[in-house]
Amino acid sequence: MNIEPLGPVVSPVVNLAIHSTFLREWPLIRDGVVLGQYQIRLITPHDRAGVLDLFEHLSAKSRYFRFAHAISTLPEDLLNDIIYATKVDNLALVAMIKNPNGTETFGGIARYIKDVNGNKAEFSLSVNDDHHHEGIGANLMRSILDCATLNNLTAIYGYINKKNADMLSLMRYLNFQISTSEEDRQSFIAQHSCSSNQLR
Repeated sequence: MNIEPLGPVVSPVVNLAIHSTFLREWPLIRDGVVLGQYQIRLITPHDRAGVLDLFEHLSAKSRYFRFAHAISTLPEDLLNDIIYATKVDNLALVAMIKNPNGTETFGGIARYIKDVNGNKAEFSLSVNDDHHHEGIGANLMRSILDCATLNNLTAIYGYINKKNADMLSLMRYLNFQISTSEEDRQSFIAQHSCSSNQLR
């Protein structure tokens, strides 16, 4: 199966997050074998149940790395923040895996939130623990950077626990610049410029 990525459907003068559709299709690959396909699209409020299901498929370690502390349930206010992240300065994308029986599985979520001051945005990424190393995280990051670029941000950055080897490996693979955080010695900062969008 050879699925070509679909570029974002957007008018240069249109607010990407509100008035247009961002959709890409990718092959689901494990160990070089194509297992199926998934779509990356903008999140919607109708994704509430899917976001909760994704959270249930994160291990305790994945939750700790994502939220910087151990949590057993996703707080309602945070859940609402995620599913309503549909604005230029606060935007989330979801990866939806197409199952053989016609259903969909949440493969992951990437999000950025624009800084109050300045024109950079902090990103976050969560990938279903059942679907690591299938390209979902890399393509979510490529897509969220594309959205940030289209929405005229200058860079995206994220704080990554120094023990999160998989995330650090992904950032290096995608040519993010890695530096030590002055605010949190347990974390690195990964940053990529939007103006020089050269993700592999």
